[in-house]
Amino acid sequence: MMQYPELALNIVTNLLKIHSNDIVSISGEIYNCENSKNPLIEIPFIEELALTIRKLGAFPVLEISTENLKKRFFSEMPDKIFSVPPNYYKNWIDTIDYFLEVSWKNYTGSLETITRAQATKFENSAKSVIKHLHKQKKKIIYFNLPTQELADKAGLEYNELQKIYSKSVNCNYDYLRNIGSNILDEYSSYANYQIFSENEKLNLKINRSKIKLFSGDFKRQHIISLPTGYVEIPIFREELNGIYLADKIYYQDNIFCNVKMKFENGSIRYLVFKNDNKGNVKLQNELLNSLNNCYLTIGFNDNFQASNHIYYDRCLEDNISLIFLDRNSSPIYASNQNSSIKKRI
Repeated sequence: MMQYPELALNIVTNLLKIHSNDIVSISGEIYNCENSKNPLIEIPFIEELALTIRKLGAFPVLEISTENLKKRFFSEMPDKIFSVPPNYYKNWIDTIDYFLEVSWKNYTGSLETITRAQATKFENSAKSVIKHLHKQKKKIIYFNLPTQELADKAGLEYNELQKIYSKSVNCNYDYLRNIGSNILDEYSSYANYQIFSENEKLNLKINRSKIKLFSGDFKRQHIISLPTGYVEIPIFREELNGIYLADKIYYQDNIFCNVKMKFENGSIRYLVFKNDNKGNVKLQNELLNSLNNCYLTIGFNDNFQASNHIYYDRCLEDNISLIFLDRNSSPIYASNQNSSIKKRI
């Protein structure tokens, strides 16, 4: 069981650094559809965040919805309801200093409970909100609080996933930012590298001028997803040469283990799957036809172990991942926790 008071205090004081009179929106969703598990799972943490914020002289604003209400809202409302004038969003956003999103579903884009047409309405109605949030650089945190459903997807006991999450987010953020700055300096000074995995190696060249650091530092980005602690670096695709062994590939809520990838001048010549899984052919087709954009991520949060969920695992200390985009620009993460990366002379 997570220690919510300790976690909330750490988040509010060391990550957010909230001041007196700040206004903080705390958003959560009660999973009350027919097949929902642990429908009130977010409430204790939301309560603790609100109490901690108020004790500091700031003002929490609770914005609670339900899964069933979301489903009905998008299925029963006339289309004109979704055409709210942009000034409404702007005026609302103007009043808030921080936005805290406790749910993990809203970040990962999981909308299984509504139809594709309803999801399109949701995406269209959210455009004005997102536009103004980015324009005003409002500070936003996605907590990705684990649920039983997420534990099931990760193949873990719920209590075990809770422990992993608690360790990963209840960390020393000042220390994490310092580690991240050192990694940023290191990779900003050199471009050519090799990834070593078992007896194989992969040559690559990074775009060192466009490194993004995710370490819980609002000075670098105004949107943070927890857990955090990784760098993301664009790769020059045509420079990929050699073999990369992925101990895990994360794609569309599926995990593929032990996949060998052969690269020649950026093209994937072949893949070898150790295990015969149903989705192998689809993954192979998407990788062979992936977009030119690709990235390298390196994790440096040393507080926890693997969870089988990429939004956690990409932050694992020394976890090296190559990110490819399928034909719909959805990410494919090829990771190896036991590989190493060195400068290529």
